[in-house]
This record gives sequence, structure tokens and C-alpha cells, in this order.
Amino acid sequence: MKQGIGLLAALLLAGCATTEGVTSFKGAEDTGNLVESEKRLWSEARDHDTTLARSGQVYEHPRAAAYVQGVMDRLYPEFKGRIAVRLFDSTDLNAFAMFNGSVYVNIGILARMENEAQLAALLGHEATHFIEKHNFHTRVSTKNAAAFGSTGVPFSSMAAVSSISGFSRDLEREADNKGYERMIQAGYDPREAAKLFQHMADEVAALKIKAPYFFSSHPDLSERIENYQRMASQHKGGGRVEAEIYNSVMAQIKLDALRKDIGQDRYHSVILVMEDRGKSATYPPAGYYYLGEAYSRRDDKGDDKKAMEAYRKAERQAPKYAPTYMRLGVLAMKAGNKKEARRYFEQYLSVAPKNAPERGYAQQYLQSL
Repeated sequence: MKQGIGLLAALLLAGCATTEGVTSFKGAEDTGNLVESEKRLWSEARDHDTTLARSGQVYEHPRAAAYVQGVMDRLYPEFKGRIAVRLFDSTDLNAFAMFNGSVYVNIGILARMENEAQLAALLGHEATHFIEKHNFHTRVSTKNAAAFGSTGVPFSSMAAVSSISGFSRDLEREADNKGYERMIQAGYDPREAAKLFQHMADEVAALKIKAPYFFSSHPDLSERIENYQRMASQHKGGGRVEAEIYNSVMAQIKLDALRKDIGQDRYHSVILVMEDRGKSATYPPAGYYYLGEAYSRRDDKGDDKKAMEAYRKAERQAPKYAPTYMRLGVLAMKAGNKKEARRYFEQYLSVAPKNAPERGYAQQYLQSL
């Protein structure tokens, strides 16, 4: 690992040492005109794309991937075919851009966002880091290099700069401002940009998160929220928001993010989202099943009742979501209510896919009852 940290530091210093003569990209055609140091880093970025794809960390959802790419292309039509957006299978509220124009967006932050305009704010920011070549104009301290080495993330300087340590205060502000300008040019409602930051501020405050998150530092979230609000106040009129289509496309991602949070014992995050009426409204109703799971995992005083209320809500609002019936059947069986348990297991079998892994358990439970 120490060797990896040393390599990271060397790569970053090498990139910074060759910034002379490096200019911003104006369009896709400029990416063919690179100085030697850029070519080396570009090649390594491609290698990391391959590594990430082979590692299974790229989240496969063709419709969502095409949708997100479409928003990027709307923001930066002159870079169509050059800036490639991929979905990253992590529930952290993060995103990062590599040297070669690969932009990775974590499903965690996609789940938290409420509409296409907020997505545009995120993509505009990350694309600016690539277009302005911020990776070549930043310095990463030994402390940040060590922090990266401790994460176990299987890629080096490409992701470390933006997803771990971030850029300098001035470069982050430049990305904020130029990304905002692209939002306006593409016709999006600029008021949604501040809301993107607010989602993360809420989570950082409520969960007392100390690890860096996207937009969490350089400068801090409160300053950036105020900056976006100030810029938006000077813009007359609204713009594209596209909440309905966004949440339709992201429905499975939102459920998967909740499921993964539960699997990682991040139940506080699930409770934060699903107990907020505004946030939960952007999630499929089956999300209440995971709220029930979250209260069961937390197991504080009164959480049994809260969990049952959440399961019942999922049963009412998402009657075809099979996991709810399995959980209610198990709870009824433990309570000694055999009739109700049988009913729930039968309901589970009637709606669960034929290859559902828990079908065998449901059948066994019915036999035992």
C-alpha cells in the first residue's frame, strides 16, 4: 500500500510539473492535441476505466446510463462522444472525473437527487474539472495521498483528486460557476443547483459524517449553497426541472441504494431519507420496506412499532413488492399468528419472481405452518 501511495504522489507531482503549455479544451477535437505528460496520464486513465469495468464496480442500468449521458451531451454538445458518463456502484454521495473525460457518478448521489436539473448541476461541475484540466493545476498534499491510500479504492490519482481530496478553493469555485453557466445555457432551472448541495449538507449534519463527500469542502457546503442561491436570485424565470422523468428513470437505482445502505448498516441514512416527506416522495413506495428494515436494524426503543408501520405502508402502497410479504410473514410467524403468516407467505409466492432466492424459504415456512 505504501508503494501505491508513493506512485499516487509521483503521478500527481508529475502532472503538476508539466502544466506549462497546457490549455483548456474547447471541443472534442482538442483532445487529440496533448502534450507528452497529458498523453501518459490519458493512457493511465483508460487503463483505470478498464480496471473499473472488469471489477464490477460500474453499475449496469442501460436506460439510466443513456439518460445521464444525454444530460451531459445537452450541457456540452461540443464534447459529445468525448465526455463519457458511467454509473458507479457506491452509495456514497460522490462523483469524480478522470483525465480522459470519463465521469463517474455514484448511484448514492443519483438516488438523493430529485430531478434532472440537479443532475445537470452535478455534471456541469464535474465536466468543468475535465475541460479546464484542473487535475494539471492542483497540488495534493502528502496527507491527502495517505488518506487515499487508506480507502482501499482500486484506482489511483484519477479519482483521488476529486473524490477524495477535491481541488483548491479557486478551482472548485470555477467548476461551480462554469457548471452553473452551462445549466443556464441548457435551459435548466438554476434554483435547483443549491438544492443539490443541500441534500449533502443535510446528510453530513444529520449523520455527523466526517469523510469527504462530493462538494463537501474547498469551500464548505454552506458557502457553496449561498453562492448558488445568490447566482440564482439574479436569474429571472425558471427553466427545465424534469422531476417526473428523472425519478421514473432512477426508480430502481433509488431502491438499490436503499438496499445497499441497509446491507452496509447505514440505516440512519435510510431513516433520514424516508422519514422526510419531501425526499421520500421522490422514491418508489417500496422504499418504505427499507425504512422498516432500517428501524429493525437500529432497534432503539419504539423501533419495533415504527418498523411495523413502515412495512404496513409498503404493503399498502407497493402491493406487488414481494420482500414486504416475506418480512411480514416472518414477523407473524414469530408472534405465533399462524393464519396471518400463511397469508403473507402465500402472497409472497404469488408476486415474487420465479427465480427469487427466498421462494424456497417461503415454501418451507408454509409446510411448517
